[in-house]
Order: sequence, then structure tokens, then C-alpha cells
Amino acid sequence: MPGRLSMFNDATFIQDITNKFGPSKDTIGILNKQYNIPPTLNIAIYTNTNLYTYAHFGLIPSWANKRSSMQINARSETVFEKSSFKEAYKQRRCLIPLNGYFEWKKDSENKKSIPHFITSSNRDYFVFAGIYESWYDNLLGETILTCALLTTEPNAKIATLHDRMPVILESDKWEVWLNNKSSYSELNKFFTPIPSDKITYFRVSDLVNSVKNNSMECITKNIEVAPRQGTLF
Repeated sequence: MPGRLSMFNDATFIQDITNKFGPSKDTIGILNKQYNIPPTLNIAIYTNTNLYTYAHFGLIPSWANKRSSMQINARSETVFEKSSFKEAYKQRRCLIPLNGYFEWKKDSENKKSIPHFITSSNRDYFVFAGIYESWYDNLLGETILTCALLTTEPNAKIATLHDRMPVILESDKWEVWLNNKSSYSELNKFFTPIPSDKITYFRVSDLVNSVKNNSMECITKNIEVAPRQGTLF
């Protein structure tokens, strides 16, 4: 269940969506580099209204009274029927560009959870299938966008880390995903795991465990070197 994300370079994504969809309304401008994004912070999304903007990571249904109703992930197998998601899935699908995300794997020896950074094999960006919703925040006195990402069964590589993974959309699927006229049968074809050779992952520092840390060190490969045994000579 992807609950910690990373987005620090959107240059290639901006170029790709411009080539595919033409100029978009962009309220982001210069991207706020975020190496360690937890739920409730803003992430970049590209909506089916040709808008590139920030949205609260954690979808809050329009009818909810408080933020605690938010959910960050929607299972692709049931997204069309869950009350929290079905209207957004029907009318408000989006692309969520990310440079990567984190999962933790429990060490069999010391039972410690080891963080790993998962990114595309070309080290550029992923696009996650997302849904979004408008929600009126009484405390702020304004309407905000909120979003969730869809998940599916893992591919063989991710299965060594977790039993779920994001639905990752390659560029040839973007138009169908964003098109409100697309049928559920068309969309459901996208809910298969991306091939293992399209992704890579590696162990990273425990710095990512704290949401207070938001530097490039959070995504830097961590290679632990076993201490060398001393000799008598």
C-alpha cells in the first residue's frame, strides 16, 4: 500500500503531457521538490479537465464532514462500487506523476522494517492511476482537491516487498484513462501490474522513516558494509 511518495522533478512529465494533450492550465509552476511525501500533504496531479495542480494526498468524499474520512489508496477491484470512490472513479480520474515511492520490508533476522525506494527502471518518473474529489474544508473556508491512487496485485519484483502495488499507467493508456466516455471494461484492462523490468528498487536510509526528513538523502541508495573481522597480525 503506497503511503509514502517522492516527486522532485516533473520536467519530462510536463513535456510528455504537452506533446500528448497540448498546453494545460498549470497552477503549480515550479514544482515543490518533495522527497518524502506522507498522506495529507499536497501532490501534483493532472486531471481530466486538462489541469495540472496540487491535491491533498488522501481522498475525502464530497459528503464527508471531516478530514479523517480520507483514504489514500483505492483497490482497483472494488473502486467502482465503494461509496467513497465510485463517483470520482466515474467522473474524476487523474494522472499522478511521481519519481518513486517507498515500501518497507521486514528483515527476517532482526525483524526490523527496512525502507526501499521504488522507481522506474529509467530512473525518471511513474504515472499512477488516480481519482480526485472536491471537498469543502470548513476550517480553511474553501474547497480543496483531494486524491487517491489505485492499487492492484504486485508483479513478481514488488511481491518480494508487498502484496499490493500502484496501478501504473504507461503513456499509451493516458487518453483512455482520462476520457469520461471510456467504459469500465476498457478501464479494467489497465488494472494489471506493470512488468517487473519496468521498475527497480533499492534499500535506502532510515531517514525516510520520519516525515520530518525531506532531502535527497531519503532516496539515496544505502549499502550496508558488514564490519571486517579483526586479525591478530
